[in-house]
Amino acid sequence: MAQDGDKTAKKGKKGLVIGALAGVLVLGGGAGAFLFMGGEPAEPVSTEPAGPVLGPVQYLELAPSFIVNFPHQGRQRFLQASISVMSRDPQALEAVTQHMPVVRHNLINLLNAQMLLVFEDPTGIELLRQLATQEVKQVLMREIGREGIEEVLFTNFVMQ
Repeated sequence: MAQDGDKTAKKGKKGLVIGALAGVLVLGGGAGAFLFMGGEPAEPVSTEPAGPVLGPVQYLELAPSFIVNFPHQGRQRFLQASISVMSRDPQALEAVTQHMPVVRHNLINLLNAQMLLVFEDPTGIELLRQLATQEVKQVLMREIGREGIEEVLFTNFVMQ
C-alpha cells in the first residue's frame, strides 16, 4: 500500500511540473507575440468628450417678435413671428445673445426674401423654419466655429 501512495505522489508532482511548464510557455509565447507585434502598450482611451459638454435642452427667445411687411397681390401684408432657438450647448446660447444684432438682421432679411414661399407652398412655413435654422447656424459658425444650436422654432406665426 505504501507503494501506491508513492506512485500517486509522483504522478501529482509530474502533473504539477507539466502544468507549470505549459503556463510558462503560454506566457512566454504571449510576451513574444506582443514584442513581435510592436511591443508598445495600447494608448489609454480618454473618457472625456471631445466637444463641448452638452446638457439638457434650453431655449432662448429672440425677443421682441419679428414684424415684417411685404407686398402680395397688390396689397401690403404683414408677418409677426415669435422665434426661439433650441440648444443643448449653453455657450452657443450665450453666443446667440452676444451676436443678437447680426442674428436678428439676417433673420429679418430671410423673412422678407422668403415670404412668397410661405404664401405659395403649403409646407412653406416649415421650409422657412429650416432656412432660419441654417441662418443662425451660419452666424455661429462664423463667430464661434461651430453650429451650436439644434433648431429655430416659430412659437407664434401670424400673417395678414
